[in-house]
Amino acid sequence: MYRLIYQDGEAPRTYSFESGEVVIGRSPDCQIVLGDNSISRNHAKVVVDDGGVRILDLKSKNGIKVNDVPVMEAPLRDGDHIHLGKFELTFTRALEGRVVLDEAKPLSEEAGTIIRPVGDLSRLLEEAPPPTPADARKAPPVDVQEIEKSNRILKVLTKVAETLIAVRPVEEVLHQVMDIVFEHVPADRGFLMLHEETSEARLVPMVIKHRDPSGDEGRITVSKTIADRVMKDRVSILTSDAMVDPRFGAGDSIRFHGIRSAMCAPLWNKDQVIGIIHVDSPMLANCFTSNDLDLLTALANYAAVAVERARLNQKIVAEEKKRERLGRFLSPQVASRILAASDTQGAELGAPEVREVSVLFADISGFTGMSEKMSPAAVARLLNDYLSRMTDVIFKYEGTLDKFIGDAIMAVFGAPLDMPDHASRAIRTALEMQERLAEWNAERKEGPSLQIRIGINSGKAVAGEIGSVNKKEYTVLGDTVNIASRLESSVARPGTVVIGANTHSAVAGQFNCRPLGTFTLRGKENEVLVFEVLGSPSSERPDTAPPSPGGAEAR
Repeated sequence: MYRLIYQDGEAPRTYSFESGEVVIGRSPDCQIVLGDNSISRNHAKVVVDDGGVRILDLKSKNGIKVNDVPVMEAPLRDGDHIHLGKFELTFTRALEGRVVLDEAKPLSEEAGTIIRPVGDLSRLLEEAPPPTPADARKAPPVDVQEIEKSNRILKVLTKVAETLIAVRPVEEVLHQVMDIVFEHVPADRGFLMLHEETSEARLVPMVIKHRDPSGDEGRITVSKTIADRVMKDRVSILTSDAMVDPRFGAGDSIRFHGIRSAMCAPLWNKDQVIGIIHVDSPMLANCFTSNDLDLLTALANYAAVAVERARLNQKIVAEEKKRERLGRFLSPQVASRILAASDTQGAELGAPEVREVSVLFADISGFTGMSEKMSPAAVARLLNDYLSRMTDVIFKYEGTLDKFIGDAIMAVFGAPLDMPDHASRAIRTALEMQERLAEWNAERKEGPSLQIRIGINSGKAVAGEIGSVNKKEYTVLGDTVNIASRLESSVARPGTVVIGANTHSAVAGQFNCRPLGTFTLRGKENEVLVFEVLGSPSSERPDTAPPSPGGAEAR
């Protein structure tokens, strides 16, 4: 089994396969769809055949790289990094089934095996004395071997810390940890297993390493009793000759697989154990010493810290990407609440769902004719300034900026978060947009005076991420949205705010409104009762126009 691991938006994705071909590209027909213009429709394919696994460029526009080297075709090995456009994919061999934790006889306290609590190593490093001064003759005697052991471990760990401190993906950290272990421990083979992040009851092999690159690719069987003891009691275990050590279940897995020397250490950090590192020598007895066990235990501690750091960094990067995306159409307060909810409740923007919302449409009156008399640069400056001011008002009332449609604005209240007062928020937003626009018109010394029409309607709508495979946007759809759009374009006059009957019922008594009568809107069979919002009860905005006659037909 093989895997391609990649990031799609905020979420990491994994595509598993055993044989055949995997086509990667922008086309929805591809097995792995990467929605970005840097990716060709059919960009590359991964092929599994008798010769192994390889990747081929399918005449893509931007090419492919394997481990930062441009290639047209290249073999893939465990841990290789593939760059396609702006995407990075990691190729791994799925190791489930390669390492089997077999039941063995209970441990017994016989000679020949060292069982060391990880706390012993912590005390050893903490108590390591500093270099002795000139009058060291007066100092009490010290254990020279213990000092040498501590100094060796500290020297190795200093180098390890420099290597692992860099920010890297978890998969890369795990491979690097095993490289470091093999650099300092005389093992012939080894593996690293982690708890599943969703379940601490299951260990999953993440890296298998052989000192000989042509090492056995078959199944590795080790004692489940040993692994459980290492994790539960937070101890490291060394056996000098597993073939005769009853702790490893003589006659069971160890003897059957010919393992003679073995060490197993927990990946530990403070009080947490996240996995194990196991190394062994199938052929040599007495291959490891107690110093090797101490060093492996210390390396396992540093590895656990590095893994947790890499996981935390991945989470931070994903959250920043999500926050950046949410910030395009949500106020900072709402974005923060959604991120907090996703951590505690698993809440996400995603599958469309029916919600009670209020939808606001705002459009500049006569903007098309106005822009014909202005230079493109002047139009852009005017629009940017106008849209920024209006967006600030929408975010003030925690509305969702659905989209800009030229000079028009579509905003939603009540999605993605529930708002019992969504209708009131939409109307307050509309009134303040009119006020801000009047203030801005008075401030500007050049350019045309702007007036906007605003229409609002409330009711049920489908809210969620809608779009193609290549691009999706959060939006709302349905009759409620269509009516709001028609109210703005066909009923509202410049400088006014009009609302549908549902919105009026939801805010009864909160605003001064007057009925405009019923209108037949384009695409609607039934007439719609419409109201104009004159302001809040404290406002003194005079009626500047008589009510429209009932039954008038909107354009």
